[in-house]
Amino acid sequence: MHNPTARAPSAQPRGDSTASYGRSFLWGAAVSAHQVEGGNDRNDWWDWELIPGKIRGNARSGSACLHWDRYEEDLDLLRGLGLNAFRFSIEWSRVEPEPGRIDDGALAHYRAVLEACRARAITPMVTLHHFTIPRWFAALGGFEERKNLPHFERFARLAGTRYGDLVDWWITVNEPEVVAFYGYDAGTWPPGIASRPRALQVIANLLEAHALAAHALRETDRVDADGDGRAVLAGVAKHWVLLEPKNAWSALDRFATAAQHAVFNQAVVRALAGGPIELRIPGCKPAIREPGIMAGSSDFLGVNYYTRWMVSLFGAETRTARRGAPASDLGWEIFPEGLERAVRECSVFGLPMIITENGLADGTDARRPDFVRASLAALDRARAGGADVRGYLHWSLMDNFEWADGHEGRFGLYSVDFDHPEGPRMKRPSADTFADEVQRRR
Repeated sequence: MHNPTARAPSAQPRGDSTASYGRSFLWGAAVSAHQVEGGNDRNDWWDWELIPGKIRGNARSGSACLHWDRYEEDLDLLRGLGLNAFRFSIEWSRVEPEPGRIDDGALAHYRAVLEACRARAITPMVTLHHFTIPRWFAALGGFEERKNLPHFERFARLAGTRYGDLVDWWITVNEPEVVAFYGYDAGTWPPGIASRPRALQVIANLLEAHALAAHALRETDRVDADGDGRAVLAGVAKHWVLLEPKNAWSALDRFATAAQHAVFNQAVVRALAGGPIELRIPGCKPAIREPGIMAGSSDFLGVNYYTRWMVSLFGAETRTARRGAPASDLGWEIFPEGLERAVRECSVFGLPMIITENGLADGTDARRPDFVRASLAALDRARAGGADVRGYLHWSLMDNFEWADGHEGRFGLYSVDFDHPEGPRMKRPSADTFADEVQRRR
């Protein structure tokens, strides 16, 4: 099992809620380019937003949070909370607006962001693909076409060459299974296709894209920016969702739960840990490959955890929140203690982990402070049990454009007025809660 040597916590957790995590542990927050920058008008999501009815309330990303212009202010907010890590994405469509044509201004901008991180003693974690793709790449068939993968490999090679002296932590792909199922099965995200076999092929292609990008980064990024002995630490941010049968007595619900868990969770991480790509759904043509390049491609696993879903084989909605459970503004069950189980389930694959996303849609901030406390207590328990977790990044630093939900899902430690994004970010009480909880663990 692939288990690289990377930055380990300087002390093991003692099992209580105030256990020291060590100086090298990453505490931070995360965003993605399209959700916060504004003006990303050359990608597939910008075009998708123009179609009436695709986004809740027909919202548009538009100016988003103006993070493109205000990144230094936002980094000051993050540092002001005592955090030392920032996950963000480089918008491919800005850097390469046409195939083979590189925008030097965009390259310079992202370098300035990275330098601003380093100037504030913030460790950057850079994502290369966070849901959006350039319009020209979408026109070629995007990640549905295996022949297109060299384009993404080229982008990764460019990023490693230009930013390797500032970046060690790289997320190649964010949630490949989410991109595939929403875009190619449910059809609620671009390109709006409803074909489960095609969704499986997209997941397989994204897994290979990760491996190609990881190897490209190792060839081009030769500078150890953090002084920890590793110039590149590459991984995928995997959405690990807890699944349980809606009716425990129903053999069909149990079957559906097991089948979804096997492909949505286990098969994806097994491939990332170096195994073959084996994506199977009953009644559907599988995606099975042994490309060879998966072995050694992942230095760590990014774990995105949010909620638990109850699964049923029948009904209008095959995944629902547990009846009577507290729910977020998006209707997701509030289940922070599930982070412990998610981490334990991921541990069996042998990869060190970073919690790359964990948060709650709560516009009033009434529930988020307790959610933060409970989530970090769950992380304490998982680490006390031996889980190799080396960082925790809260989603998100500020409210953002929440994809098909538009502006309805408010995940931020800081609130944003999307009618006046030039205005001040307003700190929510949960931001101080998070800062206090992090300080207690140092």
